[in-house]
Amino acid sequence: MDTMPDTATFRATLPPILSAIRMAGDGGMRIMVDIPETDMPEALKLLMWKGQVLVVTVGPERSADEKGRKDTRIHY
Repeated sequence: MDTMPDTATFRATLPPILSAIRMAGDGGMRIMVDIPETDMPEALKLLMWKGQVLVVTVGPERSADEKGRKDTRIHY
């Protein structure tokens, strides 16, 4: 039985540093994200996929009106 999860969903922000998004010499990109402690268990799933090609989909967290939250900022 395969117990390995096939997705990881967590909140993250791009850090306020110039190197958060870097262009590679071979034409690729490297992206750095900050993940709050509350989302770390889900983000740690990435360690199981080290060395594999990942399919990445990102988007902004929905607004308070859409989700019913008053504050969508991540606190570290």
